[in-house]
Amino acid sequence: MVTGFRGAVLAGVIAAVFATSFLAEPFRGGGWFWDLGNALGLLAFAGLLFQMIPVPRKRSVRRHEVLGYWVLGTAILHAFWFLAGDGTVRFYLLPGGPAHMWLGLAGLIALAVLSVLARMPDRLRVHRHYRQFRKAHRILGFVTVGMAALHVVLSGFYLPAWWQAGVLAGVLVACVSGRRYWARLAHAPAASVSGYLIIGAMACVLFLLIRDGTP
Repeated sequence: MVTGFRGAVLAGVIAAVFATSFLAEPFRGGGWFWDLGNALGLLAFAGLLFQMIPVPRKRSVRRHEVLGYWVLGTAILHAFWFLAGDGTVRFYLLPGGPAHMWLGLAGLIALAVLSVLARMPDRLRVHRHYRQFRKAHRILGFVTVGMAALHVVLSGFYLPAWWQAGVLAGVLVACVSGRRYWARLAHAPAASVSGYLIIGAMACVLFLLIRDGTP
C-alpha cells in the first residue's frame, strides 16, 4: 500500500535520495546497464534510510523485518548486477581497489548481519533481552548506513559536487536522528513492502529515462 502517511514518508525518502543525484549533472549517464545497477543501489540506500525511522515495538515490527529482507535483496542485486555483467568491477575488489568499493562490500555484509541477527530464534541466541537487542540493532544500523553513505558519496559519479553530499547527509540525519520527532507522531511510519517495490520501480525507471533517454 503506497497511500497514507506511511506511503508519503517512504515516497519522500526515495524521492529525496534520487533527487539528490540529479542536482548537479542530471543528464550524466553511463549507459542503461550501468545506470540501472546504480539505481538499484540508490533504492537500497533509500530503503535502508527508511528502515532507520523507528516504529512502535508492538506494531508493524513484522513489516519492518520483512522490508529489511527486501532492502537486503535489492542491495545484493545491485552488487551482483555489476559482478555478473561488468568484468572490470571484479578488479576493484582486489587489494588496492577503490575505498568506496570496499565500503560498499562492508556495508552489504553489515546489512546481511543486521537482517540475520534480527530473525527469531537467531536473535535470542545473541540477545536474550529485547532492550539489549534493540540497542545493538540500532548501533549496527548506524554503522551500516554510514558505510553505505560513504560508498555512494565517494563513488562520485552521480554526486560530483561536494554540496550534494551535504544534501544527502541532511536526508540521512532527518531519518536516523529524528527519533524523538518520529516517536511523537500518532501514526509512526511503518514499513511497506508494496510501497517500496512500486515507488522504487517508478524511481528507477525515471532515473533511466532522465539519464539515458535524453539526447
